[in-house]
Amino acid sequence: MKILNTGQIRRADAYTIEHEPISSVALMERAGEKCFDWIYQNAPSLFAGVEEEKNFLFRIFCGIGNNGGDGLVIAGLLHRHGYSVEVYILGDAEKGSAEFVHEHQKLSKRKVKMFRIASKKDTPATGGSETVLIDALFGIGLNRPVIGLGAEVISFLNESPSKVISIDIPSGIDGDGRPPEKGEAVVKADYTLTFQLPKLPFFLRETAPYAGQVVVLDIGLHAGFLNEVSTDHHLFTMRDAGQVRQSRGVFSHKGTFGHTLIIAGSKGKRGAATLAAAGALRAGAGLVTVHTDEEGGGIIHSTLHEAMVSTDPGKNGFTALPDLGAYDVIAVGPGLGTSEETARALKLLIQEAKVPLVMDADAVNILAENPTWMAFLPPSTILTPHPGEFARLIGEKPSHMESTRKQSELCKRFGIYIVLKGAHTSVGLPDGQLIFNDSGNPGMATGGMGDVLTGIIASLLGQGYGAMDACALGVFVHGLAGDLALERQSVESLLPSDVIAGMGAAFKALGEE
Repeated sequence: MKILNTGQIRRADAYTIEHEPISSVALMERAGEKCFDWIYQNAPSLFAGVEEEKNFLFRIFCGIGNNGGDGLVIAGLLHRHGYSVEVYILGDAEKGSAEFVHEHQKLSKRKVKMFRIASKKDTPATGGSETVLIDALFGIGLNRPVIGLGAEVISFLNESPSKVISIDIPSGIDGDGRPPEKGEAVVKADYTLTFQLPKLPFFLRETAPYAGQVVVLDIGLHAGFLNEVSTDHHLFTMRDAGQVRQSRGVFSHKGTFGHTLIIAGSKGKRGAATLAAAGALRAGAGLVTVHTDEEGGGIIHSTLHEAMVSTDPGKNGFTALPDLGAYDVIAVGPGLGTSEETARALKLLIQEAKVPLVMDADAVNILAENPTWMAFLPPSTILTPHPGEFARLIGEKPSHMESTRKQSELCKRFGIYIVLKGAHTSVGLPDGQLIFNDSGNPGMATGGMGDVLTGIIASLLGQGYGAMDACALGVFVHGLAGDLALERQSVESLLPSDVIAGMGAAFKALGEE
């Protein structure tokens, strides 16, 4: 699914108006109707605890642009269906956009209660569970901080105990993802009803929390434009995962699905090797071998009977290369440590590897300490850092938006893939495109989850998936397995082993062969 910037969204609107054809007012009314439909269907849960529907009250806060016009359309439909509605307008209605003025005139004839907010004292008394507040103040057109009276209205919305629904995007959020500065006024919504396609701010850590639960509403923007428009940002969904997943032939055998080598583990971090190997096996690898020291090998043999072991001659993890000729893909890094011996062995691996390479955790940390090695990474190498490891790799701790820019730059510069882990993990491609993930949950924020993911991605590469598909599908299945495991656990209790156990159900959810 494409993620468009604000300029592209405006062009999509204009193209639809010209080629459907449809008037701008009619397109606005269609968007408002879609919002109303969702609100109407979900009203019982929005007003949880309110016994009678006649006590439902909607307060709609409108700016005088087209986002405010959407709010007026919603107000009219709610009023027509018998709900109590109050509209609060920030600004002079007569000076609004043409579409806003048109909807305001229509609403005036219906005798809907409308009030102008000229100062903070014009905001209503704080409501409770019997009131839902709808934010239709600014929309995606805002490109600067909200100040003055607008900021005071946003503060009122945020301080109210009532549920808040934002239309298209929470007011105060920059539609292209600029993170708000400390103290900036931004609506913190419980729900965001957004139009046609998700927006980039919904996937960034500084802005996503303001959106609450995001609902994407199809408002019928012209398919001709949406199919042709080019973008560097995409969302990988269940549908995408189902299409990417490969079927297995009747005469397949273990050699068909690759031999994955996992170089992992050191004293105090033996479990990382086991988790990565288990992830690779559950993702369908034909064969998995773990290269680690003798003590680590004993643990693998006793805990994961399906994996094989290649014994390192050192006494603590990875110090020397095994014979690489038997393997189709190599994953390196989980629990590896960053000793000088390990760093030397990793450098030799980078020089000698002739198959796809997946580098995680301490392998990334060693790269950060030796940045000149980046230029010698084999083409299509995959790095899988979490935000802290990525910050070490680039030498700074930028905003999430800036991190994604740096991610794209590194991918293009070195011809590699970078899986930047976290909520809505992003996969960076060598052409600079980013694919955001649409699965996973906060319960997965615990040690060892990334080790499992490393194994999954390596396994898919060994099975013949291309690097892009291995990364995107691997991240999605990992998150989906976590979501399914959460049905039997809590966000506090979820463990990497639960995710491994949930992978069968995750693959089944994508569809049987």
